[in-house]
Amino acid sequence: MKLAELVGQLTVAELQPQVFASGNGGAVVVTPHGARVLGVFTHEGAENLFYVNSELSSAATAKKFLEGEHVLGGDRLWIAPERGVFFKGAKLDDGVTTPRSIDPGEYRIGRLTGDSIRLVNEIHATYYLSLGSTLRAAVERSIRMAPSPFADFPAVLPALKGVKYAGYEIASRFELLESPQDGLSFGMWFLIQLAMPVDGGGGHLYVPTLGRTVIADYYEPTGADYLRVEENHVRFKLDSKQRHKIGIRKTEVTGRAAYLSNADAGGKATLVVRNFLNNPSANYADVPLHTPSGTQDSVQSYNHFSGPGGFGELEYHAPGVNRAAAEPVVYDTNQVWCFTGRREDLVAVASRLLGLPSSTFAL
Repeated sequence: MKLAELVGQLTVAELQPQVFASGNGGAVVVTPHGARVLGVFTHEGAENLFYVNSELSSAATAKKFLEGEHVLGGDRLWIAPERGVFFKGAKLDDGVTTPRSIDPGEYRIGRLTGDSIRLVNEIHATYYLSLGSTLRAAVERSIRMAPSPFADFPAVLPALKGVKYAGYEIASRFELLESPQDGLSFGMWFLIQLAMPVDGGGGHLYVPTLGRTVIADYYEPTGADYLRVEENHVRFKLDSKQRHKIGIRKTEVTGRAAYLSNADAGGKATLVVRNFLNNPSANYADVPLHTPSGTQDSVQSYNHFSGPGGFGELEYHAPGVNRAAAEPVVYDTNQVWCFTGRREDLVAVASRLLGLPSSTFAL
């Protein structure tokens, strides 16, 4: 989907799209609804790198879709733990919901400039694992354009001459106002839904690690056809064909993760890199359904199973906070760097940004 089509659909759906130009014909598209980044375009005429739900394709379907629980796509903010906030019990059969005060929330525009937007929301959500309990929190989310990580030194990597770039930065604040238990942690959970091509292609998530890490499976066991764990990285296939979700524990995470697509028929590919703070000393709030004590995963990835044209997710968590803390507030700033071009050029970019040898990205 190209920029004009996305903006047209979002406008018809009355989602107030805000378009921030990248300076090279590209753009980043944000909606106050859900405080979402719904589009990233690296150059004029580019395709959207993010998944957007097809229900927005007409006014009639969009209206019905937006009236119920919905996930639009793009880059969103949820609150962890999923168990108790989204999952209503200790197993999937107990039910799952998306609390409306979390997503899409009732975000208000606090400030709007030519290259940034600040959005604020207050969360009132049920905590299902404790009868009559409420989660209440204040959230701020500032989204602004970000230059390329190579902007000051463009000659450092010859491959940069052949790629296009667009990127943004998100600065967030989470304050826990009310909790079911003083010792129970909640935290910000950042998720990007990446578009999987309709031709059935896909790609891989690459996460550099400090030594061989431990992987947690959140659903079905993930086999070697989808997962590779090495001494210096994890590779996880995203193709929207089989349901799998993995978590990577905080101890080995370096603070960067990337999705590199397979090349299309013309040899072109996409690279999406998330740069974030990982704190091994902190407590991470999310827990798998089957392990309520937690696995302390700061990075996760989910492969959906809707087939071609579906999505896969690149996810990470900010440290959690509880009401027993002297100041139950967490701040987070992260960057998303997006590149398009020939896959061999993107391999060089990924190798530099992730600190992994180029051979890591061979298919």
